[in-house]
Amino acid sequence: MPNIVIVDDEAIFRRGLSSMIASIDAEWRVVGDARDGYEALDLLQDRRPDVMLTDIRMPRMDGLQLQKIARERFPDLVSAVVSGYEDFAYVKQSMQHGAKDYLMKPIEREELAKLLDRLKAEVRERAERRSAAPEWAKGDQRRARERASEHLAAALARGAVGEDEIRQLEEELGLRFDAPCYACMIVKLDKQSVGSERYGRADPSLFQLYIQQFVQEVIDRRTTGFSFVLNDSEVVAMLNGEGGADAMRKHLEMAESIRLQIKSLSDLTVTIGVGRLSPGAESLAASYREAEIALLRRLIVGGDKVLAYERMEADGTTLAHAEPREWSWEALERAIADGRPAEAEERAREAAAELCRKAPTPQTVHRHICKLVIRCYELASEWGVAKAWLGEKDVRELLFDVCSVSASDELTELCGSLFGRLAGCVAAAGADRPADAVAKAIRYMEANYAESITLGRMAEMLYLNPAYFSALFKQKTGVTFVERLTAIRVEAAKHLLAATNALVAEVAERTGFRNVRHFNRVFKGETGVSPTEYRERMREDVGGS
Repeated sequence: MPNIVIVDDEAIFRRGLSSMIASIDAEWRVVGDARDGYEALDLLQDRRPDVMLTDIRMPRMDGLQLQKIARERFPDLVSAVVSGYEDFAYVKQSMQHGAKDYLMKPIEREELAKLLDRLKAEVRERAERRSAAPEWAKGDQRRARERASEHLAAALARGAVGEDEIRQLEEELGLRFDAPCYACMIVKLDKQSVGSERYGRADPSLFQLYIQQFVQEVIDRRTTGFSFVLNDSEVVAMLNGEGGADAMRKHLEMAESIRLQIKSLSDLTVTIGVGRLSPGAESLAASYREAEIALLRRLIVGGDKVLAYERMEADGTTLAHAEPREWSWEALERAIADGRPAEAEERAREAAAELCRKAPTPQTVHRHICKLVIRCYELASEWGVAKAWLGEKDVRELLFDVCSVSASDELTELCGSLFGRLAGCVAAAGADRPADAVAKAIRYMEANYAESITLGRMAEMLYLNPAYFSALFKQKTGVTFVERLTAIRVEAAKHLLAATNALVAEVAERTGFRNVRHFNRVFKGETGVSPTEYRERMREDVGGS
């Protein structure tokens, strides 16, 4: 007995259609109805019907968005569309999203009977295909996307994204990342736009899946990238593009388009943090951290905005530009940077007490302290002491702790302890930090280029934050970590090609390249010729001499 759900914003239509289905074919069972896409997704999750019959025009989430999400989340679901004549242009889009058939309003009994017969046949055919298909073939694309999402999320958390992760995305999902630069965008759901009651009743992942599907659709239209659900309130987008201010401007315009369209097509609002666009896959981790830092400003400036890291200074929301000089944050920051805990604690107490006396409202006090915390978190990350400073606590938890303090003496004590401890972490790290981390990294790469070396693992060996180490390496050498590692490996490969008879595949393996195809591409990009051509030229030169 096939099951069906009905989705339409008119209650009388849902009841009428349910009765008509029951009277036409007793084998069909209507297991629920919903008035919009959000309710429908909950219903699909709970009842797992065989068929969904949905209207196009509905408030909050329309039928097109519903079909896109349902197709991803419930791949075995058969969908059909109910549409008015004026909506017929949308029917074509529905068919592209997997709808098997449609009915035009007002519904004729005979037409509905024919549709039910076609849908029943489709349900049976799918069931037969599922039972006949080998287990390994079921849901391969979805599982590949899930694997890629989990792998990339873990790499971002470690601060160690590199070419290996990009190649995996290309191989598993058939994507191509040909442009030289990468950036990260974090799209965060503003939960207040959902309502606490609605959010509490719904499966939070459904909201994120809706946002992720929407983000990926915009990315596919405008650039190259991959989006995935990070947690119950955030979607991450990895973007690939050319460098320069114009490319970054286009990414910010795309983020603003995502924000506005989600807001106009549903009752949801999102806040989007955007990291900088930088060369090399290893820059993704740094861009992700920048997007996180930009997103933290949501506590200061409010939600439903695009917050770009590169605009933090220009729009007056960084510490140096936003804080009046009378609060003495600059002196505090110097004490922290120099690793003077006692002075930092005293400066923090004095500044917090003065802020409590002079600020017009408690909200102003919290806003200024939150700005300082964000600034110090950014510095702590660059110095590689964020973990030591915060321990197991997330910086967002720290910001909420600050905003929960309502007494001036408690806030003064909290600031003194917090920033004094940070200065102590800086002092401790200063004694142990390598005198020349970049030089040590280069020596290690030259001695171990055949091994799997990543920026994240290298930074961990040097007791440095990966993003800070990446920026330091570029500052000291003028090239990225991956560019220098690649150059070292190519030089070693050139020596092996000229001095030995080893196969090209063996040369690739002995110099740290994953596979010979990747080696050929990189080698030609660095030298202008293929490995085989290089070997032939070198031997011709030797023979001629």
